[in-house]
Formats: sequence, structure tokens, C-alpha cells
Amino acid sequence: MKSFLGAGEVIVLDEAQTVQNIGRALKILIDAYPEMNIIATGCFDLANKITEPLTGRHYEYFLYPLSFNEIAEKNGNRALFENLETRLIYGNYPEIVATGSFADAREKLKTLTTSYLYRDVFKFGSIKNPDVLSNILRALAYQVGSEISLNEIASLVGVDKNTVASYIRILEQAFIVFRLPSFSRNMRNEIKKGKKIYFFDNGMISALTDNFAGPGTGRNVGGMWENLMISERLKYNQNHRCYKTLYFWRLKSAGEIDLVEEYDGKLHPYEFKWNKGKLTASARNFQENYGTQAVEIIDKHNFIDFVR
Repeated sequence: MKSFLGAGEVIVLDEAQTVQNIGRALKILIDAYPEMNIIATGCFDLANKITEPLTGRHYEYFLYPLSFNEIAEKNGNRALFENLETRLIYGNYPEIVATGSFADAREKLKTLTTSYLYRDVFKFGSIKNPDVLSNILRALAYQVGSEISLNEIASLVGVDKNTVASYIRILEQAFIVFRLPSFSRNMRNEIKKGKKIYFFDNGMISALTDNFAGPGTGRNVGGMWENLMISERLKYNQNHRCYKTLYFWRLKSAGEIDLVEEYDGKLHPYEFKWNKGKLTASARNFQENYGTQAVEIIDKHNFIDFVR
């Protein structure tokens, strides 16, 4: 085995989830060669196959699309401002960031939303009806930034709400979408069991809705900006091991705060507006009831500190 592996100090196993009994195989390697660093890469199914054999003996890293922080470390903050609309619409997958052609970016994103989903997600989730999952994804993409209703999506797609909930869980396991639960503590008219669904990358939203139009064209720029900022904040927090819990907050009377971060026993509220905006009555309501700092508005002019 040693001669087969060579004399290197690092072993990299790509697509490790395709190896039969990969968890046990990694355990044997770790036991036999404790001096080696073993890196196993693969899709979301890999974590399910190695957890039990390697309990307490491995570290998990999630490789997200490029973050604004990573882009700025190489090209500076100016590059973020200059290319902000492009990142808003086309997202941050490395291959997309590197391409200089919008046409190429569109083609690659459309391929990503078909080949990746159909090959890996459908296989992993034992999806019986691929069309249903595709329709649920499109419904989520069209509603990004809004609180979702399982009953409404079920009616649109033509399935029951339990099927919708099951498929959304699969999409979360596949690191395509993530959810924000509603924040509720002491106000009677707060939404207590709501949820919002966001995508890890904005380019996937554009590809699923087949809409690559920019701001000022009538598309849901507010929802796209909210998705971009919250996904960037999530990447920043996890890449820097900032252990925060993220929520949204909404009243039954429709007042809303886009993001509430909770850490060190304090609440930090944020609103996301593409253009500069003013605080709403609901923002002041939240601040007064929970004794927080003023709700901070994050727009295209001041977003740097929020994502870096």
C-alpha cells in the first residue's frame, strides 16, 4: 500500500463518495499512516458515508462558490464595486467569475443547473419525478427574498406539501439552497414558524428563471440583492468561524426585517436595499421591542464592510 500511495505527505482522493465503503477505507488509511494528511473531496453524499467510521477523527470543510472576501483579497475592493451588477446576476462560481463573456457564463450556468442537478441530486435523493424537483426549484428562484408557503408551491407544482418539504430538504443537503427561520420571542403578532429559502449562488437563480437581465429591467432586483448579501454573509461567517444564528423577522401585519444575527447574547438587525433607502416603521418597531442597535441598511454603496 505504501508503494502504491507513494512517499508524499498528502493524499487527495477526488470523487471519494464513489469508492465503496469509503468511510472504512479512510479509517484504515488514517490508522496505517497517521503522519499523512488525507483529503477526500466529493459531493454532498460524501459526508453521509464517512461520519460514523470517522467520528472525532476528521474535519469537514464546505467549498462554497467564491466569496466577495476572496475576490477582494486578490483584486481589491474596487473590483467588487466595478463588477457588482455582474456578480448580482451571474454569481460567484469560479468558472463564471473567470470568464470574460456573458454568453459563455450563461451557457455554463444553464449546464450547471441541468447536469449537476440531474446527475447528483436526483441520484442522491432517489428522486422519482425529476420534473417535480425542477419545478420546485424554479418556484423557489422566482420567490427568492419572500417567505415561502409549502401549500402555495405544492399547488403550483401539483404535489402535496409533504413532497415539497422533502424535496427542499434534499436541495439543502445538496448545498443548493439554505433556509432562514423566523425570529420570534415576545410579540403576539410575530410570524413564529415562517421560513425563507435562499440560494448559495445568484447565478443559479438567473439560470433557473432564464432571466439574466440587470437592475432597472423590472426583475426582482430586491430579492436578488437580498440573496447575494445573505449568502455572502453566510460564507464570511463560516469561513471565519463566526458562530452566529441567522433569522428573518416578520409581523403578521407585514412589517419585516431581512436579517437578524444573534451572537454573544445580542441581536443585530439588517435591511437590504439595492439603492439607498430609509428605515421603515417595522424596523423601528423591532429596535424598540428588542432593545437592539438601529437596523442597518446595506445597499450597493456601503456593502463592503458587511461582506468583508
